[in-house]
Amino acid sequence: MKTSHCFLRCDGLIILLLVMFLSSVSNLATKINGSFDARGTKIDSDPKRISNSKGGGSPPQGKEYPLCGLNNPSEDGIIYAPFCDKGYVFSQIKFADYGQPSGSSCETLKRGNCGAPATLRLVKENCLGKERCRIYITDEMFGPTHCKGPVNFVFSAICKKT
Repeated sequence: MKTSHCFLRCDGLIILLLVMFLSSVSNLATKINGSFDARGTKIDSDPKRISNSKGGGSPPQGKEYPLCGLNNPSEDGIIYAPFCDKGYVFSQIKFADYGQPSGSSCETLKRGNCGAPATLRLVKENCLGKERCRIYITDEMFGPTHCKGPVNFVFSAICKKT
C-alpha cells in the first residue's frame, strides 16, 4: 500500500517538474530575439505589450519591398514592432531617427537637429536579417535626444525575400 501511495505522489512531482522545465524553456525562447539599448545592454521583451507596427509597407511584389513607419511614443506606446511579410527579412535599414525628424514622405526623411545619435546603429543591430524586431522608443534605448518638445521615431527599411 505504501508503494502505490508514493508512486502517485512521485508521479505528481515528476509532472510538476516537467511543467516547470517546459515553462522555463518556453520563456527562454521568447527572450532569444531581444533588443539592445544604447549601452549594448540586452532588453528583454514582453510580448503582451507589443503594439502593432504602423509599417505601411506595400504587399510583396517581387524580391524586395519598402517598409516605412512613424511612432509617437506619447500616443502609440513605447514599443514599435515593425515586421516584414512571411518569407522576407530586413535587408537594409535606410533611415531611423529618434527625435524630431523632418520630411513629408519615406523618401524625403532627414535627421533632425536634436535626435539621438545612436538610433540608426541600434536599429540595424536589432533588425537586420530578421523578419520582425522590437524597438523600445525610450531615452534608455537610444540615449537622450536633447529635443525641446515631443519626440518621434521614424523608420524606413527594405524587406527582401529569403
